[in-house]
Amino acid sequence: MNVTREVIYDLLPAYFAGEASTDTRALVEEFFATDPELGRMAARFHAAASGHSREGTQTGADRERQSFNQARWRLKLRQAAVGWTAGAVLAFGIALVTGVGGRSGSPNPGVIIGLLFSAIAAATWIAAAFGDAERWYRAMTGESD
Repeated sequence: MNVTREVIYDLLPAYFAGEASTDTRALVEEFFATDPELGRMAARFHAAASGHSREGTQTGADRERQSFNQARWRLKLRQAAVGWTAGAVLAFGIALVTGVGGRSGSPNPGVIIGLLFSAIAAATWIAAAFGDAERWYRAMTGESD
């Protein structure tokens, strides 16, 4: 039986997905041995389709997607920072209206809450400016690099 490139093209999806039988795998590999150009082309196509190149570099689409995800992460952090900052301003405003010092000498709860919210807002602003969202997400979810 004469196996043509068209037959191998039809078998490649199962071959690369690991779903081909041992006989089919042997047939495809045997054909790659007789036609190394097709073997290299199929390997490059498989690497591009799976999102990995043979050299381990990212494609332009991967870099663009990563850049977009970083920008979206930073926008969400900035929105959260604005919320924490507004909460701190509101707490300090309530403390100012109700009086900063209490009769018992303890600070007003508005001051304590304002300081807490200010610390969280500062940390969020710093994370938005300098953070690496991908690394943090992997650390939180337990995924490896």
